[in-house]
Amino acid sequence: MVLAPTHYWYEAHKMSLLAVGVVAIVVAFAISSFFSKDAASFPPRVPSILPWFGTALSFISNPDEFLARCQKQYGNVFRMLLGGREVVVVCSAAAISSIYTTDPNTLGAQEMHQTLYYAVSGSKGSSAEVHGIVTHLILPILDQRLSRRAMGDLTAPIALAMYSKIKPYAQMKSARVPLRKFLTQPLCYATNLVMFGSRYPQNVYEDLNTLDETMTERFYGVPFWFWPSEKARRRMLGQIRDYLSTEDISEEDGWLGAAFKRSFRDHNTGLHEACNHFLALQWGMQANTFGIALWLFLFLLRHPDAFLAVRNEIDKAIKEDGDLESFVTNVKPQMLERPCFALLTSALLETMRLTAIFIPFRVAKSDFQLKDQGKTVTVRKGEYILGSVQAVHMNENSYTDHHKFVFDRFAHGEHREGRLPTEGRPWFSFAAGKHLCKGRHMAMYELKMVAILYLHLFDFTPVTNGSSPWWPPRTTSRNLGIPR
Repeated sequence: MVLAPTHYWYEAHKMSLLAVGVVAIVVAFAISSFFSKDAASFPPRVPSILPWFGTALSFISNPDEFLARCQKQYGNVFRMLLGGREVVVVCSAAAISSIYTTDPNTLGAQEMHQTLYYAVSGSKGSSAEVHGIVTHLILPILDQRLSRRAMGDLTAPIALAMYSKIKPYAQMKSARVPLRKFLTQPLCYATNLVMFGSRYPQNVYEDLNTLDETMTERFYGVPFWFWPSEKARRRMLGQIRDYLSTEDISEEDGWLGAAFKRSFRDHNTGLHEACNHFLALQWGMQANTFGIALWLFLFLLRHPDAFLAVRNEIDKAIKEDGDLESFVTNVKPQMLERPCFALLTSALLETMRLTAIFIPFRVAKSDFQLKDQGKTVTVRKGEYILGSVQAVHMNENSYTDHHKFVFDRFAHGEHREGRLPTEGRPWFSFAAGKHLCKGRHMAMYELKMVAILYLHLFDFTPVTNGSSPWWPPRTTSRNLGIPR
């Protein structure tokens, strides 16, 4: 089509006016954001120049750094526009505790559940359906089957399966292996074998890690090269489909697997949805545990005094129980919770304080008032509230030398069986209140067994890669729970 000059001028003029209009809207929004708000309003608003997007670009590029910068400038409570969402951010222990203890009918987690479900499985699903399966089917099973009492019968089988995969290395004079794979592949095998049984494929480790490497980008919706992780996800979903499709349910399906197969069928959950939820469950059970195991050893290797103290504690405890074989065969939760492992427990909690930075993100289902240091924060229906756990864990008033790895920080409190020695300190790595992590007992026992087996059996020497030092490790600017 050929345009006449007059018509062409008209179209160009119209486009110019449109562009000017867009610029005018952006400028007006920027001026409004910066100058129309009362400076004394509470909570203060983080200014932005982009309508709808607001602070989304700054947040997504480096969430932890952005929130820390905002806290420093605006205090422990502030508002921001985040991709069309009005978000209230709180940075105090009291406010975050309130988020975790508030009735889910007031502060809902549906959007968080759906976002994680989609990021892991690639299937959006309906928010209500995803949330319903998570809260009414999956979480009750985890609450029962991963309780401290239930772990009494599961800790030794997991330890024995892990030991069987580690033992061949102990017969070598030396081996040069990637630390993450060395620590976590036996853990993945042992967890899957005990929890999902011998029917579940035992070759999922590489695919699970390939998927995990892209989870941050998937969660935040930023561009990335997706094909390797997409192939890994498809392979895992295919294996899960075969696993869930067997007609009978038996002990070969494992402690958790049998319960989920039965529940999915009892509730007439579609196979597609069941596979997606099962994949999300496996990622949630293992990815963060892998990360914490790696960071524990990185911190210990960085601090030789801590490494030696924790290893000496482990060796002494093993000797008092006879030998390693006897310990692994008979290990129970009560044995791992004894005061003789106080330094190991403390080192794990300190590792999680520094690295397990989970962000509670809830949407208000009705108007909600939050108390924070004598002030009332109003969250309107439909607005979001976000708790910056990192701000609490890095607060100098709560943790002296907060930026340092103090391996015995939690080792000097009163010992109480079945309780973590974090009382009196704001520690949210396993969440809190009604949202306390269902797998916290399994995670702690598994991580302790990883440390006990590896520190008792091996010596470690970090190897530099050319001229690059191994410390500090290079991490991504965006994280999802654990720095990658």
